[in-house]
Amino acid sequence: MTTTVMNRALRVLLLPLLFWAGAPARAQQQAQYSQYMNNNYILNPGTTGVEDYIDVKFSYRTQWTGLEGAPKTYYASISSSLGKWRSTQKRTIRDRRRPFHAVGGLVYNDVTGPTSRAGAYVSYAYNMVLTPDLRLALGMSAGMQQFSVDGQQLRFYDPTTVAPSAASQVLDGTVGLWMYTSKFYVGLSGAQLLGNQLNFSYGRDQLGEGAPGNTLKRHYFATAGVRLPLNDDWSLVPSVLVKAVNPAPLSFDINAKLKYQDLLWAGVSWRAFDSAVAMVGLSYEQYTLGYSYDAGLSELAGYHGGSHEILVGLRLKKKAQVVCTNRFW
Repeated sequence: MTTTVMNRALRVLLLPLLFWAGAPARAQQQAQYSQYMNNNYILNPGTTGVEDYIDVKFSYRTQWTGLEGAPKTYYASISSSLGKWRSTQKRTIRDRRRPFHAVGGLVYNDVTGPTSRAGAYVSYAYNMVLTPDLRLALGMSAGMQQFSVDGQQLRFYDPTTVAPSAASQVLDGTVGLWMYTSKFYVGLSGAQLLGNQLNFSYGRDQLGEGAPGNTLKRHYFATAGVRLPLNDDWSLVPSVLVKAVNPAPLSFDINAKLKYQDLLWAGVSWRAFDSAVAMVGLSYEQYTLGYSYDAGLSELAGYHGGSHEILVGLRLKKKAQVVCTNRFW
């Protein structure tokens, strides 16, 4: 086989992988999370700095265990309000009427077989007061994503065949709105709004050609939750997430968490026609820990052992801070 013919053959073989990485027709491009309600910041930059502390989160998710090349996702996030005045031991009406600014950052890596996606973002939010207990935050994040295909991991019938690797970097942006009180929250956000095209390299003399449809698809998220006190120590927190990305069908998650003070919690989630999730977590002083297990409900369930996700959080105190609504979700 001549070099030209081989390059064309490799291009045909790589095309489906690149198309999957850039624009899947039946699934969202962004990584799947089960504990997003414990860190809404990964979906909505409007939540930047809504806590009375520097909020640091680390997460690891391994999806569809036992399935070769199954997705593995890592991320780290940090966000904090920016306040020039100092909070008091007891919150006053005047404190609750103060607007504030907030900043944050997020880095992640999402690997599926020979394909991978990595990104880094910074965010800003302005948090304003509507009533003494009701706040509205407007946020935006900007950063860069990199999509890659590792040709060394591809296997061909002819073992001497070496596939070229491909990579593409694009700018990206997200905006979000977050309205919350001590009793409920509602959020709307849009991700990958720039819709930039991915330009992959297939080999020598074929740089920048790209593949048909290799663009970042816009994702839209709507989420809401409410705290229902059962007594002085226990509360129930049901929530919902709706996800939309064209041309995939609308997707939604229904969740419920049972909380004991701010110490222990357990929850369940149903991801429409895909999986059922069990979750548990604890908080001790400035540390938080959460674990979730997804049991598959789709036709793929018989080929894997479910998905695991671990979330670790640090709540770092600040000397100068603003006063936000109490955290409950």
